[in-house]
Amino acid sequence: MKIGIIDSVRHSYVATPDIEVRAWSDIAEVILFRVAAADDLPAAVAECDGILSWHLVPLDASAITRLKRCRGIVRAAVGFDNIDLVAAAAQGIQVANVPDYGTEEVADHTLALSLSMLRRIPQSDRLVRRGCWDWREVGPLPRLRDFRVGLLGCGRIGTAVASRFKAFGSRVSFFDPYVPSGWEKALGISRCETLNELIESVDLLSVHAPLSSETRHLIGAAELAMMYGKFLVNTARGPIIDSLALADAAGRLAGIALDVFEDESQTPPSPLDAHDRLLWSPHVAFYSERALPELREKAAICLRSILTEGTHRNVIRPPVQRPHQAP
Repeated sequence: MKIGIIDSVRHSYVATPDIEVRAWSDIAEVILFRVAAADDLPAAVAECDGILSWHLVPLDASAITRLKRCRGIVRAAVGFDNIDLVAAAAQGIQVANVPDYGTEEVADHTLALSLSMLRRIPQSDRLVRRGCWDWREVGPLPRLRDFRVGLLGCGRIGTAVASRFKAFGSRVSFFDPYVPSGWEKALGISRCETLNELIESVDLLSVHAPLSSETRHLIGAAELAMMYGKFLVNTARGPIIDSLALADAAGRLAGIALDVFEDESQTPPSPLDAHDRLLWSPHVAFYSERALPELREKAAICLRSILTEGTHRNVIRPPVQRPHQAP
């Protein structure tokens, strides 16, 4: 068999496919395709029995139709919004993700961004570098005990974030219509029935939802207007927040911390970058020296299972396509 790794020439994740080769050397050849876009993939991709996909090269319907022999695509990440699930299903290709890697890293990074923002660490650092040791120049700092934290999404990562904030004594609530009843009791946190209810009831909103047609621009102008004087953190997916609306509302928020952005090709992402209340990190929340090898190994094992055993527990069920009905 042949296994293709589709990575990007920009900010690539796989320098050498050593981990993947170890996982497949007994039954398959591993080929690394490093391209700027799916249109740049060479003809050899049609000979691959399976694909390991990284997020900077989206696989739309036209790209998937080129995968003539492919039986499985594994998205090397939690999110799988860069793969056309309907097109893959139509071609008999199973698609899976790796939902159980990096949970600790993203949760820890969410907390790190939040604490840096709430305790105004970047501003404090700049003050001292200018020779100022007057603590009053830092500005008002909230107390974490009884601080109201809201989670948009309460899956694996949202749950891990909740446990970390609870350790500080913060009051945690969430909105997630896909989490079953009773989840809030098991975690000892509160459930909100709507996003508006969540935003209105918290001091800090942290985003932990997957990107889909339902969540794209879920945080828009109306939601940001409700966040006057509140804090916003996003370590999930950039397009969940409308970047134009955020740029317009940024001056009215108490603070913004972003690990992701709607268009990460901008350097820096302006006009937001002019705001002193904004804290950036370069889409690094998923990463640690242990997390990246873990992700690559789990993705390779998942694809091996799909191709040799017929399936894997991480296979994603494609969305149901209902026939159009006239109103």
